[in-house]
Amino acid sequence: MRRIDEQILRSDAAICRHIENLDALGRGAVSQDVLSNLRTFVEHTMFKIYAHTNDTTYDYSHIEQAISFVKTMAQLKFLSRFHAYLQIVASHYTLDPEDSERVMLKYYEFMLEIKYYLKTYFNLDVLSNLDQFPLNTDRNLQEYYEKIVEKLIRRNRRTDINISENDRYYIHKIKPFFVNHQIYYEVTFIPATGKASKFDRVIAFTTLDISKYYAVKLWTVKDDITILGKTMPIFIIVNWQVAIRPIEIERFSNIFGEDLRNYAGSAEGRGLMQFLSKTGFNLVELMGFEDSHYQRIRLHVLEAFNAKVSHLFDIFDRCRVIIRNNRSGGNILRYLLYHMNNKILTDQIGDENGMLSDLHLQYGCIPFDKMPFNTSLLHHNPRLGDLFDCLDATNRMHEVLARYVLVNTEKRGQLYTPKAELERFGDIDRLVNTFNSLLYHKPRHQARRIETRNRHYYIQGYENDTVDIIQKLIKLSAGGLQNYTSYVDGWLASDSSHVDCEEKKAALQQMFAQSSVALIYGSAGTGKSTLINHVSSLFKNLSKLYLANTNPAVDNMKRRVTVQTADTDFMTIAKFLPSQNIRTKYDILVIDECSTVNNRDMKAILEKAEFELLVLVGDIYQIEAIEFGNWFSAAKGFLPPTSSCELIKPYRSRQNEELQTLWNRVRNMDHRVVETIARNQYSATLDASLFAPAKPDEIILCLNYDGLYGINNINRFLQQANPNPAVPWGLQLYKVGDPILFNESDRFKPIIYNNVKGLIAGIQLIGDQIQFDIEVDKQINGLEARYYDFELLENSVAGHSVIRFTVDDHRRIDENREMPITAVVPFQVAYAVSIHKAQGLEFNSVKIVITDEIEDHITHSIFYTAITRAKEKLKIYWTPEVGQRILSTIKPRNIKRDIEFLKAALRERTLT
Repeated sequence: MRRIDEQILRSDAAICRHIENLDALGRGAVSQDVLSNLRTFVEHTMFKIYAHTNDTTYDYSHIEQAISFVKTMAQLKFLSRFHAYLQIVASHYTLDPEDSERVMLKYYEFMLEIKYYLKTYFNLDVLSNLDQFPLNTDRNLQEYYEKIVEKLIRRNRRTDINISENDRYYIHKIKPFFVNHQIYYEVTFIPATGKASKFDRVIAFTTLDISKYYAVKLWTVKDDITILGKTMPIFIIVNWQVAIRPIEIERFSNIFGEDLRNYAGSAEGRGLMQFLSKTGFNLVELMGFEDSHYQRIRLHVLEAFNAKVSHLFDIFDRCRVIIRNNRSGGNILRYLLYHMNNKILTDQIGDENGMLSDLHLQYGCIPFDKMPFNTSLLHHNPRLGDLFDCLDATNRMHEVLARYVLVNTEKRGQLYTPKAELERFGDIDRLVNTFNSLLYHKPRHQARRIETRNRHYYIQGYENDTVDIIQKLIKLSAGGLQNYTSYVDGWLASDSSHVDCEEKKAALQQMFAQSSVALIYGSAGTGKSTLINHVSSLFKNLSKLYLANTNPAVDNMKRRVTVQTADTDFMTIAKFLPSQNIRTKYDILVIDECSTVNNRDMKAILEKAEFELLVLVGDIYQIEAIEFGNWFSAAKGFLPPTSSCELIKPYRSRQNEELQTLWNRVRNMDHRVVETIARNQYSATLDASLFAPAKPDEIILCLNYDGLYGINNINRFLQQANPNPAVPWGLQLYKVGDPILFNESDRFKPIIYNNVKGLIAGIQLIGDQIQFDIEVDKQINGLEARYYDFELLENSVAGHSVIRFTVDDHRRIDENREMPITAVVPFQVAYAVSIHKAQGLEFNSVKIVITDEIEDHITHSIFYTAITRAKEKLKIYWTPEVGQRILSTIKPRNIKRDIEFLKAALRERTLT
């Protein structure tokens, strides 16, 4: 035992020494050094625990036995999971300092638990200076957590359980926080209905270590704290238990050809929930236990409520055979057991499948089973962290590398990944060849091949799609419209043109003189929509189709295009592409907000639509497509100058020249950005002024939903200032006068769609329903409203339409039924919204909140999109340190390299 202690203390000394060097080396570098010693520290801690209860001698070969032993101990989950995470870090690639810092913050919780465990059970003092590692730099945030902890430690749990409300939820995120070296938890959750969205997320706080894997029942009580001079309501979780939905047990049994309907409430089901709650284990860990330990758990669960049958464990027995023998379908089962989510389960179920061990799973699941770290399940993209948690990552480096290239493409818009970025994976070419050789033979999967070009790696399908689009645009740019110049000159000279801007006149005169495609670029407020209207008026007698990704953009074109005939159609891309019986042939096709259109959709549009003239409009500096979409930025590098124009003269916020100056300087990240922000006092530290409205029609923009300065909390803060009485509905509160935004919902589409603004004008509880009167920011007539599930009331004083509808209580709905849309509140309270949600909207006053928690996620396009939502007033709330770091790092996306490589690809295709 003495030799084990010596090894623990030797590793401990090295870790503490690295932490002492914090000031000299910085947090990132210290994190990197600490991680290199943690694995030895953790393994010897595990061995010490094993040796304490087993007769063994110190031998490094016995450490595997110690690891297996600790995995079976529920109270030591933190240790076995910590070890698993460290193996992933050590085995897969060396982390750079920034990644190491994030990982270190994640592991701080585990290190604190080890410190307390060794002291409590062995009187061994370790990690003596762990408190020197800074966890955050925001004093307001720490004060916020300290006040919450004051409330947590004063609560009487037994009394609270009796007065609490409980319901079933899915856990979205659990974030540990630390006060006086104790661990507490900030829990983000949503109703377990299958219809809940990120807008329904609720935050609560607890001392309880809650399982994150499955639906849980949470017992919550209300409390409040005073922060920034405001009273903020909070929720506290006082009890919990795993409560997998009955429909999820049923769906999982369907995979084995069984039908365990309503089985979650059976004696066996209740015993399983109790086991998962008490131990905190997940079902994948249960499948991984040795036979003897698994059989003991099986017996214990069945005896807990005197179960007479073992239908569920009979299925688990069959799972174990497939998983432990590495049979086909095993990876799918592991992932489904890890989360047991109804929608994910339902989407995978099919007929008996001989290629997946006769499980009732669709053929589309096979690619995930073969390469889970770089393939999605049907209609579901697993998070990488979840995959590492529930699957064996051994010999899957080729998948992790391919995923890195995919993320670079999809999330960072980087089509070509430099070889230098991938060198930490080892033998890149061998890994790439392995990945390519394992791809399914069908074209859709062969498009995922990774190829190389000039020491850069790329995904073949993404390059092919980009080249296909560019080839089509080049072809369109080869010839213009006969007699166009004289035609447009005559129109401009007529009384019907109404073009009073020289910049737009020049653009119109050039537009189709030598090209059949026109690319219109321009920053926010430069009149791109006005130019679309001029083009529409110029060709008023021709048929036209107007497309955009979002309903607000389509609605904006409808409002701005003044000449509309029976030959004019407006629709979203999502409506146009999948529709079979839809008109596809028009004289002119106009696509707005092109920077948000991904390559796959653009290629499909060009293949489906028939047209003579094409107008493409957008701002390449605003938030990009959710999926990979570089075509609009790249097109400029391939088409002649006669095919494009850029609008520069601003019209929005003309009365605020300084705001325009800021937009222009941020657009190009001019070195005077900092000076412009300072001179105009656009910057402020995070304080109570955030909650004092500067103007009517004001919005607060955030990037995240959680935390002190997240959307949820800011909405609660500002709702507190609304003097009208609150009406509770579940854990949400609603008040007359609350601003709202409608969410993506099929209930009132297409007349009311995602992002329509409104105001709550009336609320009434009626039995098991809540009734809302909503003043919507648009006009609706009785003819339009007649087939919709709402009542059209008299217009508001402001002249807006008011609609009335009810929402059913989801708790009264049979859990085995699909949740009806009538049980979902179709809007979100919107004192604050996400920056992404605000795209395409304008407000008189915009306040932007950026904290050190989210600074890594602020890109140039996100920041630029946020500041250009303001028409008159702008304020950016951040600390000086965060502001400096962001402004010194964000840059417009540079795609010059991509254009050069695409030109090479285009030449290759031309030669073949």
